[in-house]
Amino acid sequence: MPNQLNSGELVANISSELADNNAGLISAYDVRHNLEDIAVSINKIVSSGDTNTEFPFYNIVKISAEMATDPESVTTTSGDIVIESGAFFPNSPYGDHDKRQVRPFLGAEGISHGDLNAGSLIAPNDDHTQYYHLDGRRPLDGNMSTDTFWVNKSGVSDVGFKFEQLNPDATEQEIYVSGQMRWVEDNSIMRTAKGNSKAWLNFDASGTYDGVENLPVVRSWHNISGVQRDKPGRFTVTFNSGTFENNNYTAIGTATARDGSVASAEDFELNTVGIVMRTGDDGTTLRSCTVAVLDDSNQFVDSEMIDLVFFGYSPNETSGLIPTMSLSPTYSET
Repeated sequence: MPNQLNSGELVANISSELADNNAGLISAYDVRHNLEDIAVSINKIVSSGDTNTEFPFYNIVKISAEMATDPESVTTTSGDIVIESGAFFPNSPYGDHDKRQVRPFLGAEGISHGDLNAGSLIAPNDDHTQYYHLDGRRPLDGNMSTDTFWVNKSGVSDVGFKFEQLNPDATEQEIYVSGQMRWVEDNSIMRTAKGNSKAWLNFDASGTYDGVENLPVVRSWHNISGVQRDKPGRFTVTFNSGTFENNNYTAIGTATARDGSVASAEDFELNTVGIVMRTGDDGTTLRSCTVAVLDDSNQFVDSEMIDLVFFGYSPNETSGLIPTMSLSPTYSET
């Protein structure tokens, strides 16, 4: 009956039972039963742990890749490794080489997301493809979160654009832009938003609104909170809170100085639209201005068509260096 022995016992038996043959002391039995012991002991030697120190595997251990017809099937013809206890990773760089892994997948608590991509072209530390990668090496694959980082081509801080969250649930955000924006189709450039009007208004000063006569009828507007008729030909226009930094905005206005009962739509009277008194601070009161339409005979008149456009600084907006102011070398009082 063959004996299952460890490597040391096998070597000892071979040394004692298979002596030098000078004396003719080796029998067929001696050879046969030692070979039987070796055959029976191979599995024990391989699984005993001796391979870890005395007899390690030096070459790659390859498991056959032949599978069953259905790859999803748990039944295979070969190629399986069944571990009934656990596995150690003595070369682990994370200081856990003395821990036994007993779960098929360690999950987020035990494996770095960046390490999961170690074999890819974008590894490591590219865990979430819904974010824009800082070095721009792959396209965005979902919603983008830049947090405190700027999206740009060069990786330079504070250059490009980024999203700034305005409330805790991120439903309101601002897009911060540095530099200028160029439209490829027509090569046009927008260096700043200062050229955009902050507010505008088109209204009929001579109409009837909601059944009430002499109320302004607003046709279109932007950043306008209210239009109040003070007297014939004179109005107060109130802006939405936060439209302007101060009351030094630029205002432009035109009017036909005729109501609908006097002439057709293409007619107008000579007139001047004055945008004068400006009040409010967006603190205790909203910012507003008075608008007056004065005809050529110096009379305040209503107008069926009044157009107003306002340009100015938004809150906290600046313009850089103050323009140079000077007197002409040929300037005189006469």
